[in-house]
Amino acid sequence: MQKISKLMVAACICWAVHPFAAFACRYNVREVGFVDLRIEQYHLYGFVDQNTPAEVTSTFEQISYASLLDSNIQFEIVDVNQQNEHPAIKYVHSEQIHTFPSAVLVSPDGQSLPVDVTKPAEPFEQTVRSALDDILASPKRQEILQQVIKAYGVVLLIEAADAQQNKKAKEAAGAAIEQVASQMQYLPKPIAHPPVLVEVSQESLPREKILLWSLGLDSAHEITTQRAMMDPALLSHGLKDKLDQPHAAVLYGRARWIGPMFKGEQITQDNLTAVLFVIGEDCECDLDQRWLQGTMLPARWDENLQAQAAENLGFDPENPIVKTEISWIVGRGNSSYPGVPLGYQEIVVEPQTNDQAGPGEQRIAYSVERTGKTERYMLNAVRFVGSIVAGLTVLSVGIGLFIVFRARRNL
Repeated sequence: MQKISKLMVAACICWAVHPFAAFACRYNVREVGFVDLRIEQYHLYGFVDQNTPAEVTSTFEQISYASLLDSNIQFEIVDVNQQNEHPAIKYVHSEQIHTFPSAVLVSPDGQSLPVDVTKPAEPFEQTVRSALDDILASPKRQEILQQVIKAYGVVLLIEAADAQQNKKAKEAAGAAIEQVASQMQYLPKPIAHPPVLVEVSQESLPREKILLWSLGLDSAHEITTQRAMMDPALLSHGLKDKLDQPHAAVLYGRARWIGPMFKGEQITQDNLTAVLFVIGEDCECDLDQRWLQGTMLPARWDENLQAQAAENLGFDPENPIVKTEISWIVGRGNSSYPGVPLGYQEIVVEPQTNDQAGPGEQRIAYSVERTGKTERYMLNAVRFVGSIVAGLTVLSVGIGLFIVFRARRNL
């Protein structure tokens, strides 16, 4: 009988502490963002034709595969004569490619960018290596990668020509970062460092062509891509014309883009804060699971960055067991890749306070207007319910022990 009583006590305790399992999540959104499930890869298509020498094709293939090995970009050679029904052939036509070898970079959401892999009086191997280096790295992308490894996230601010607009946007970004930093103690899981601001000045725009293109801000196509590639001054002029107002995006995890691209008057403290708070959320909250795997920037993720991320996170995001767990979590939502974060085009984010937030909680709700349809996401900005759960646990254990005690006395 004493053994049965002990078992009953143990059962009561397990039942009492069970609420913790409902509130605890092994990962938050930031941590999930470091896991690459390879569901949103970029593609670099190398196009050759029947007149391309075999050694050129071989060099093209070998250098590209080796260079892109540690990146989120997949390379494929396509022979336009022998593979004229290949899905990538459409880019040969849309980009009006007439000389080979040539290359086109395609993002997960389908936008394309021709890449110049041949230059007059320059060895093909040298041109290809240089083109791949430009695709994989730039000063601001390297800065973003270093920051997201240790910080909560990054607010990327792309400046326009107007100094007053830039100042206003920078103040809004700074205020959003301060607000999130002041609430980080209430996060479901601790994050050591608050968000940081990374600025892209007008002068640095030509060097950040791939970054801007991946964020949907490329204007080289509007000029005539091949000419822009060969004329940096023309490319710079085009980008400056396109960015007539500042733009801002939020990045996290493995340099993933989350939420909409804010521009001009949309860059406010409330809008940025609403998106930033998502990064600190539990991965198993009521959040739409499509938020967990935002679009990654095209970049090289080498062993050094991987080691830094693992040390900072306390687990290896490349571990197969971790990937399996994250795959299951992400799979609970929309299994198909949504493209640009949630398919946003022109987006209005309307921060609102939620009067139904419980004690110790601050909730932010916002509406996302997309293609005429409004989706409402209730985002737990901060959850501080430990004291409530602890109180219920103590009460449950007390009731359980009382029941066991009464049962033993009646025997």
